Amino acid sequence: MAHSAPTPAPLGPAPSLVVLAPTSAFLFGFTSGLVSSSKLAAKQFLAENAHRLPTTVQGWYFYQKTKNYRVLWAGIKGGLRTGARLALWTGAFLSLEESVDAGIRSAVSLARPTPTEEQRDVLRTKWAAGAVAGAGMAGAASWWCASLSLSHSPPFPPPSAPLTRPHPPAADRLSRPTVPRRLALGLALGGVAGGAVDLRDWLRARLPGKDA
Repeated sequence: MAHSAPTPAPLGPAPSLVVLAPTSAFLFGFTSGLVSSSKLAAKQFLAENAHRLPTTVQGWYFYQKTKNYRVLWAGIKGGLRTGARLALWTGAFLSLEESVDAGIRSAVSLARPTPTEEQRDVLRTKWAAGAVAGAGMAGAASWWCASLSLSHSPPFPPPSAPLTRPHPPAADRLSRPTVPRRLALGLALGGVAGGAVDLRDWLRARLPGKDA
């Protein structure tokens, strides 16, 4: 009597986008930061030691060894910094999108106390949640950049300094259309990202054999 092959155990649920996207963003940012910081460290090391190049074989050996250590350490630090920054912004956007989407769905549920299962499945709100989250993240990025500019602005001159035209604050040097342009760009890109999720869910619901 032939024995049938054992049925493999079903796979668990796929990781949530809130977990998967920041992880991918960190890996991408780490790779980008590693490459760019390593190249910058190599050029900086060459410029700092251009006037004292070694003249012996042993000197060149220690020169290359020190350069490799400096480049590797700078690349790791730059990769971690860029990856963490990119993962933080990505996770914040997706968390805000999920919160806004939950709020929209709660508002719709209050407007329709007893929605049917079909109406609940057809409801696509990711595009709106993504647009709001994108605009919010763009506003946060603009505020953050303005805060960094203010923190690096030069101090006021001492009273004994000659009277000259005062240096305008960093916030005044920013272009006025910059913040609205960032908000519009965040609104558009967030809506596109959320709409892509809605399109994926719609196709998944319409494709045959989805319950197979």
